[in-house]
Amino acid sequence: MRARRAMAAAVLLLGGLLAGCQVAVPGTAGVSAADQRTADLRAEQRAAVDAALTALGKAPALSLKSTTKGAEQQFRVTRGGTAFGGLPLEGRVVQAISAAGQFYLQADADYWKAHAIDEGTQFGTSWVRSLGSELPFDPAARFAPQALADGLRKALAGLDRLGEPVKAKLPDGTEVYQLGAAPSVLRVSTAKPNRVVSFAPALLDPQAGPKFGAELRVDPITGDALKAFHTDLDNAVGGLGQPFEGLVQASAVVTNDNLDCKDFVGSCTTTVDVSTSVVGSPASGGKSVVHITLSVEVSADSLGAQTCTSAADSEPYATVKMSCTVKFKLPNRTASYQVLSKPNATAEVRAALDANAVKQQVAAEFAGLGG
Repeated sequence: MRARRAMAAAVLLLGGLLAGCQVAVPGTAGVSAADQRTADLRAEQRAAVDAALTALGKAPALSLKSTTKGAEQQFRVTRGGTAFGGLPLEGRVVQAISAAGQFYLQADADYWKAHAIDEGTQFGTSWVRSLGSELPFDPAARFAPQALADGLRKALAGLDRLGEPVKAKLPDGTEVYQLGAAPSVLRVSTAKPNRVVSFAPALLDPQAGPKFGAELRVDPITGDALKAFHTDLDNAVGGLGQPFEGLVQASAVVTNDNLDCKDFVGSCTTTVDVSTSVVGSPASGGKSVVHITLSVEVSADSLGAQTCTSAADSEPYATVKMSCTVKFKLPNRTASYQVLSKPNATAEVRAALDANAVKQQVAAEFAGLGG
């Protein structure tokens, strides 16, 4: 009986001590309803943005659209960085292809002149093999799905403002979370499944990004759209022709000038040796050829002047033999004429492109993506 009373006394004492602690510790006011609402809304936004960026990184390919000078441009890029389309760049539009580890660019002559390229007039009519890094930043690499998602995640720290999330309605009725302020804005749909609707290139690079325009609209590419992308890229690769080398320049020297005129016929053939040299290296280690154009002006007293041209391809630092022929109309009398030949050669470096090999590599990639 004594043991039971001792145990009961101990329990009562402990209970008294606990009751005393609850009364003695001062309390603080809880979170206000307004603050809790803001916290809940911010948590919803963070979850939406995280889901949207995760989906973006997993997309097999993306379509990035912009409007430049009233015209819509579309640049499409796969998970592996294969890309094709038009990009806004410094107020104008450039076309770009990235395939099989090579990058090709097409722009007008003014673009090339603005970048101190002497061959601007020629480049403005053809594709040029270059490097994506020759642009403000490599669009095929930085806009590929996972790279883009990673870049936007990195930029989020500067977009997370205190207070309630900002929502907006787009012209098509889509409601979005709007993070950041111009010129660095990210828009994510509020409706599930959340997706990245648009972003400012400035988010990826505050200095170089704005050169690609103020905003790029984003859509994932799957199914039939992915197959259409593959078809369009195939056609674009087939239309590359023999692109210029943007990072290599060539010169040509004419030697061993020989003129042979046929008596009583009026034809004169100039044969020369042309030696080439180059400065620079082909983009991404690709193979190239030197395209030579020979122009010869042949003149004769009383017969006037004629001009002929011919073309040939050679390896860099090689010498090739070239010739071209003119024909004079001879008068109906016996006479002799002194004939003078003035040959001149120019050289340009072209990419040695195997379009079929590129298409095969592209096909293998798209097969893995489902397109």
